[in-house]
Amino acid sequence: MNMKKSFILLLMSISLFGIAGLSAQNNVPKNLQKSKNNPATYRDADGHKLVFNVKDSRDTLVYLVIHYNDKLLLKDSVKPVSKGKFVFEGKNRYDDGMYSLVSMDKKLYLNFILDNNQHFTYNLDTTMDVNHFSVEGSPENAEMLRFQCKTSEASQKANEWSKKRKEFEDAGNTDSANFYKEKLSGINNEMQAFIDDLIAKNPNFLFSKMQKSYKNIDIPEFKDENGENDIQKQAAYYRLHYWDNVDLGDHRFIYIPSFDPKMKDYFLKVLYHQESDTINKYIDLFLAKTEKDTFMYHYCCDWLSYQFETSKVIGHDAVFYHIAMTNQMAGKCYWLDEDVLAKYQKRTTRIAPILIGNIAPELLIPDTTLSDDMRNWHSSYRMSKPYTILWFYDPDCPTCKKESKNLRAVYDSLEAIGKRNFDVYAIANDADIPRWKKYVKENNYPWMQVGGNKGNLDYLEYFNIYEMGNPAMFIMDNKDHRIILNKRIDMFSLPQFLEEYERIEEYKRNNGQ
Repeated sequence: MNMKKSFILLLMSISLFGIAGLSAQNNVPKNLQKSKNNPATYRDADGHKLVFNVKDSRDTLVYLVIHYNDKLLLKDSVKPVSKGKFVFEGKNRYDDGMYSLVSMDKKLYLNFILDNNQHFTYNLDTTMDVNHFSVEGSPENAEMLRFQCKTSEASQKANEWSKKRKEFEDAGNTDSANFYKEKLSGINNEMQAFIDDLIAKNPNFLFSKMQKSYKNIDIPEFKDENGENDIQKQAAYYRLHYWDNVDLGDHRFIYIPSFDPKMKDYFLKVLYHQESDTINKYIDLFLAKTEKDTFMYHYCCDWLSYQFETSKVIGHDAVFYHIAMTNQMAGKCYWLDEDVLAKYQKRTTRIAPILIGNIAPELLIPDTTLSDDMRNWHSSYRMSKPYTILWFYDPDCPTCKKESKNLRAVYDSLEAIGKRNFDVYAIANDADIPRWKKYVKENNYPWMQVGGNKGNLDYLEYFNIYEMGNPAMFIMDNKDHRIILNKRIDMFSLPQFLEEYERIEEYKRNNGQ
C-alpha cells in the first residue's frame, strides 16, 4: 500500500493552537451523535469482532492497518458481508494500538483505537463527515470521536477568524484585528482545557496518553550569576524531562504514529551531538523507564542499539558499546539467541580497546630497512608534536593514495605557516614488501613510514583494521596517548577538528570537568 502518513495527524500549530490531534475531515459537526457505549457486554469476551458500517461504500474489500514505527502495516482485510458492512472477526486478539480502516483504493476511512475491548461497531460514511459517525461498545473510540469533532469545529473557526484578522490587519483596522486575535487565543485555551479534561477523566486510555504525549514540556527559568537566562541549564532540564508526558512503561505507544518521531527527535537531534558519556546517561534513564514493560524494553533496546551501531558520528561507537555491555551482554535481553549474543560479544571485544578516551598502546614497528636492529624500529610514542595521527594504509589502495595526498596537502600548508601541531605515524598494511618500499621512495612523504607486518604487537588486530579496512585513521593526544579520534574524517577538516577538541578541553578545565 502506498498511503501517505499526512492523513493521520492534523497538526494545528500554525496561527491556530499548538496541539496535535486526529481529524478525519475538515467539516464542522453540527450535532454530534451520542455513542451507544456498552462496554460491559464485551469486557470479558475473547478474540475480536469489529463491525464497520460504511454508508454508500462500494468497496469489495477493505484493509485494516496498524501504525508501527514509521510505517503502516497491513493487519487484515475482509470482503463485505452485505453492502457497506465489513466484519473483522476472530478468536485471537489484535495488538492494542492505533489502527486505520482503508478503502480498496487506499483511501483513509477512519482512525481508531484497539484496546482491551475489541468488540464494537463503528458507523461511518464515505463523505468522511464525523457528524455522521457513531460508535457502539467502545468508550475509548467514543472519546476519540468526540475529540475529532471538537478539533474539526475548532479548526474551521480558527481558519475563518485567521482570515478575518488578516483582512482587518491589511485594512489597518487594528481594533478589529486584535478582536479576532483574542478569539483565536480563546479557542486555543478552550482546546487545551478540553484535552486536559479528556486526559484527566480517562488517564489509562491509549488515546488520552497519546494526547498527553503531545503536550510540550514546561521549562522553568534559570538565571546565571549575571541574571541572564541560563540556556545550558534549560537545555539540561529539557533533556532530563523530555519523556515526562510519555508512559514509557506502556508498549502500546509503539503502535501509535507519534512515538517513532519522538524517539528520533530525542536521540537523533536533542542528544545526537552530545558527548558519549552524556548520551549514555540519558539512555540509561530512558531504558530504566521501559523495563517494567518487557516488550517496550525489547523494542527500545533494539532500536537504540541499531541507531548507534550504524551511526557515522564520532563517539557513537562508545554509545553502542555502553548499550551492549549494560543490556545485551548483561543478560537482560532474553529474546537474543546464542548466535546473536556471540556477535555482540565479538563486536564489543573488537571496539573496546579503540574507543575514544582509551590509551593507545605504544607501537614499535620497523621502517623500510626491516632490520632487527631496534634502532630502526620506531615508537608511536616518541613524537614531538602535541598530536600523533596513526595512519593505516595499503600502498595499492586507490583511496589510500588519494587520502595520503590530501593529508600531505594539509601537513605542508600548516608547516608553511608554522602551525602544524601533529605528526604522522604511517603504517603500511602490505605483505608485498618491495611494492611498499617502492611506494615510500616514490612519494617521499615527510613523516614516519613503518610496516612490513612486523611489530611489538598485532596492530592490525588491536586497531580492528581487519574489520575497518584501509585506510583507517586514529589521533592520539601525546600528553597521555589517549585516543581522541578513532575514525577517518575529511583530511581538510583536521585543523578544525583539533581546534574544536582543544576548545572543548579548555572549557572542561575551566568548568572543573
